[in-house]
This record gives sequence, structure tokens and C-alpha cells, in this order.
Amino acid sequence: MNSPLLDRPALRSPTRTTTPIRIIGPVDAVLGRGLDEVVRTFPHRFAGSADARPVRFQRIPPPSGGTDTHPLAFRVETSGAILIEYIRPAEAFRALGILMGRIESGLPFVNHEERCAFDSLGVMLDVSRNGVLRPESVRKLIRHLALMGVNQLMLYTEDTYEIPGEPLFGYFRGGYTQAELSAIDAYAALFGIDVIPCIQTLGHLEQVLQWPPYQKMQDTAGVIMAGDEAADAFVEKMIAAASAPFRSRRIHIGMDEAHGIGSGHYRLRNGLRPPFEILTEHLQRTTVTCRRLGLQPMIWSDMFFRLGSKTNNYYDRASVISPEVAARVPADVDLVYWDYYHTDRAFYDEWIARHRAMGKEPVFAGGIWTWNRWWAQLPHSFATLRAGMTSARDNGLKEAFVTMWGDDGMECDVFSALPGIQFFAELAYGSADAADLNLPANLRGSSDASSSAWISASDLDLVPDQGDSSFEHANAGKWLLWHDPLLGFFDQHIPASFQKHYAHLTARCAEWTTAGSEDSRLDLVAQVATVLALKTGLHHTLRPAYQSGDRATLRHILDDTVPALLREVAALRDLHDTRWHEIYRPFGWEVLEHRYAGLLARLGTLARKLRLHLDDADQRIGELDRPTERVWTRSSLFSVTLSHHQAVTPSRIF
Repeated sequence: MNSPLLDRPALRSPTRTTTPIRIIGPVDAVLGRGLDEVVRTFPHRFAGSADARPVRFQRIPPPSGGTDTHPLAFRVETSGAILIEYIRPAEAFRALGILMGRIESGLPFVNHEERCAFDSLGVMLDVSRNGVLRPESVRKLIRHLALMGVNQLMLYTEDTYEIPGEPLFGYFRGGYTQAELSAIDAYAALFGIDVIPCIQTLGHLEQVLQWPPYQKMQDTAGVIMAGDEAADAFVEKMIAAASAPFRSRRIHIGMDEAHGIGSGHYRLRNGLRPPFEILTEHLQRTTVTCRRLGLQPMIWSDMFFRLGSKTNNYYDRASVISPEVAARVPADVDLVYWDYYHTDRAFYDEWIARHRAMGKEPVFAGGIWTWNRWWAQLPHSFATLRAGMTSARDNGLKEAFVTMWGDDGMECDVFSALPGIQFFAELAYGSADAADLNLPANLRGSSDASSSAWISASDLDLVPDQGDSSFEHANAGKWLLWHDPLLGFFDQHIPASFQKHYAHLTARCAEWTTAGSEDSRLDLVAQVATVLALKTGLHHTLRPAYQSGDRATLRHILDDTVPALLREVAALRDLHDTRWHEIYRPFGWEVLEHRYAGLLARLGTLARKLRLHLDDADQRIGELDRPTERVWTRSSLFSVTLSHHQAVTPSRIF
């Protein structure tokens, strides 16, 4: 294969050398362009010299007829020149990723074949919750996904896509132009990946409905006015604009978590109506719009289950959806069953059966816990994916994807989810046991990352005495960072063991951060841990020293701890600034910069008040005179996910 990209600058400059491979032709033209991109990403893995191991690709026809539930995806023959036989392009790239991983890991070449349990295997990227991925970041992720065998990508865009003639839609939010989305679609096609727009057409529209042109369409703050003629016309504009850049004729139109539907302006205009009726009528009208535009829609299924629950709980086993309501769901609308919580396979079996009882074959959506944290919580993600994907596979579902949300500011490095995506792919192409075994080498091949290091970085949130990390999804690393250093109203939940935990994590990250591989991303984790080691020590000592009159400790806090924290928080802000602008567009950084400014200001206030108190003991510090309380039980704290505003102040200002 002619590979002009071999002469282009590499995307990074790795220091490691490995046994190179050499692609030999002929190669399908589209596959060849995708391979060029892989060569450019990992130049040290390829060479044109005769001593490089030759690799040849051959497309084979899909099986016709037969009873094989999971037909062959690809086969690798290693005698002589390595031959990769594949059916779909994404499977060819997965085979290449596995091959590169074995080489990087020093494993022998072996004959190998795999079968995928799902026709479509996807990833959903949240590009609406403050962090809008730069197009270059999307392309980078596409390359990683292809080498894992993923063949579908969803971009979750609430208001971060262009609607011609609507300048206040996504105003100053960093959304994509139609041309940018079309270019992303074309790039993904090089790897056999279909891009599907994923939008909202009922709830989660707070960002849109805040502006004057759209306020008249508002039911509640985030829910659009169902049944309103202007709102229906606007929904059609959203669907048309969101789908126009893409080749796929499928679209995800959302409709999840439309809390309070019919209870706001809708109720004032139309009176009290059953939410089920409002939801199904809106869905039917929106489905007609999709048909008119030649689109096949899917929606999140939770609203049906919530409205059938007396507690508004998606996972309420007492929830009842009547046959009459189920019959009103249009036949051409797919239901997406999302579940990021359960580690019991039997629960997934039950909920799949409940979807089928509605006459629907669900699409399964698992989750990688990127929301409300700095780094993906991988152990819990693995546990939920293992249970969910095993159930989806054994129940014969044909479509599955995994989500990565960015709730509450998207502080998280989205690339930290790569081990979770790889694990998701391993579960689709093999057994749960094989997934654990194959993850390290296959992740190295697809992403040039160390699975053990990246999983251990989840210790930002997995603090001592938490219990089994597979069952917990708290975000200690986030709330401890933003927790007000002077009020300290959660101090009783910050034991002394946390300081040693974070100091140890800092040292481990310093070992993992190796130039020339994706492990260098762990420098941000190391800096967060550095701040947390200092800050947890402050929370542990400040109030007791003040209330006991320990002036020596207070002097140490003023002269050493607070200045160190000011330096390290500023260093974290600067590093995070750099990393953010590498991954995301600038819009949204202002939200996080305000958070850093607030923390630095409060540290300054603490220093000023300590200085006054040490100069004159009669100058009391009212915040430290107030005793703290235990807010949660010891066990429940480890399952609590706190947002920034919950951690920074107990006050609620509206």
C-alpha cells in the first residue's frame, strides 16, 4: 500500500521502539485511507523496510443464511505474511489493534478469530455539558474506537449544533457547524463507523429555552411545550438540522428525564392532563416529522417507566406500563434501555424482558462513569458493563452502545474512558472472562495506554474504607477539591487516612507518566492528587487546632499549608487550562475558571482570618467556631455523588 502519510509529521513523538509491521497491498481504497491515519498516529509501529513483518488485508463476503447466531467478524492467520480476513472495516481495524497490542506487549503472534454478538456497537460522546470536543479530539477518538472494533458513534448535542437562521440556539456554547459535522461523518466513514446524531426534542433544553425567542415554547425550565404549534415547528427544525450533515438515516431524539412534563405553562394553558398522554402524543407527532424527513428515530425509554412508577423511578420494579400506553409507542421508534448502575446481571434480564413486553426489542446503553469527576471511575464501570453486556448478549440483543456523560462541568478528561470502551468492546467480541484477560494488550494496541495505571488513577474517587469499588460510584476526588476550605461543613467525612491515600497516588502517577505514550495524561491526575493530599490534611487539622487553641498548628497552616495549597491549586488550574484547550473548545472553560478563582479566593480569606486571629486571639473566626455534623452515614457517603455547588457551600441562592 502506498502510504503518503508516512512522510507527514507524527501526531506525537513516542520514545519506545517495537518490532514494526508493514502493510502490503492490494488494500481497499477506503480502508487504505483509514490505515494511513493509523500509521500517522503510531509511526513507530510501522516501517517500509523489508525486515518489518508484512500484514495483508483481505475482505471476505458475509455469511449467507445459516443458523450461526454470531457470525465470524475477522480472522488472523500468522503463518508467513500475516493475513487479516475481515467482513466489515471496523473489524479489520480491531484485528490490527489486537495485532499491534500483542507486538507492544511482547506477546507471540497467534492465529486468532473473533465474532461480535452485536450488529452495531457504539459509543456516545457528550458534547453538551460544558465541554465541546474539538473536531481534532473527535477524530483522535474515532481512531481509538476503530482499533477497538466499534462501528457506531453518537454525538450528544443538546444545543451544540448549528441550526441555520437561529443565532441564539447554542449561543456562545461552542457548537459545531454543519460543515464540521459533515467532515466528522466523512472521517468516521474511513473506519467503517456510522455517526448518528443524538439530540433532545422534549426535555434537557434549559440551554435553549433560556433565550427570549424560545421562552414562549417553555413548559418548565427545561421541557418544551408539547402540543404547541410553534414548538412542534421548532422541533422539526432541530431534527432537520441535526440530521442533515450525516449519512446515517437514524437519529436519537432523546425524550429522557422530562421531569415535570405538563406541570408548568402547559398546565396553565391546557389544564391538568396525564403525563403519559402528553408524552405519547408528543412522541407520535415527532415520529411523523422523522418519517417525513426519512429518519428512523430512537428514544431513551426511562420516561415510560418513570411515569408508570409512583416514585418516578426508572428502575422501580413496581412500575406498571399498561398495554394501552405501550400500544401508543410508534412501531418505528426504537427504545434505548440505559443502565449505568446495576451490577446484578438478573436485573438487566428483567428490564430487557419488560421492554419486550412493550413490544420492543431494546437497544442497550451502558455507561462509563466520566460525569461529576476528574477521571473515569473504571472499576464500577467495568462491573456494570460486565453485568449489562452479558445480559444483552445472552438475551440476543443486536445493538449496544456505551455513554460518557459530562454532568456538572465536564472536568473529566474524556480520554480516561478508553479502558472502559475497550472493556465494552471485549465483552461484545468475547466472554467476560476473556475481557479481563485481553484488556491490557488490546488497550495498548488501540490506545497506547497502560490499563493498570489508568484503572489505578480511579483512586482519585476510591478512598480508604470505601469497600468494594465495583459497587460504589461516589466522587470524593471532586467534592474534596471544591469543598470550601474555611467552612469545612463536611469535615467529619474527611478522615486522616485520606491524606496518605492521595500522597501515595501522587507518587504512583509520577511513575506512570511516561513520555511517548498516552500514560502522560496522568500528569493531571497527579496534580489533583497533590492538591487533595494537602487539602485533606487542612480539613483534618484546621478546626480541631482552632477550637483547642493549638496556635503552633495554626501557625503552620498559615505559613506552610495555605501557601502550598495556593501554589498547587494555581498549578492545577494552569495544567487543567492547557489540557482543556487541547481536548475541548474554549467555551465552557469559564465555568471551571470561576471555580478555581473561588477556591483560590477562599484560601486567601482563610489566610487573612488566621493571621488576624494569631495576632489577636480575640479576633474570632466565626466559621470555625461553628461545630460540624455528620451529614451522611459512613456507608452512604460512598454512594453519594456531589456536584460543585453542593460541595462549595450549604447555601442555595436562586
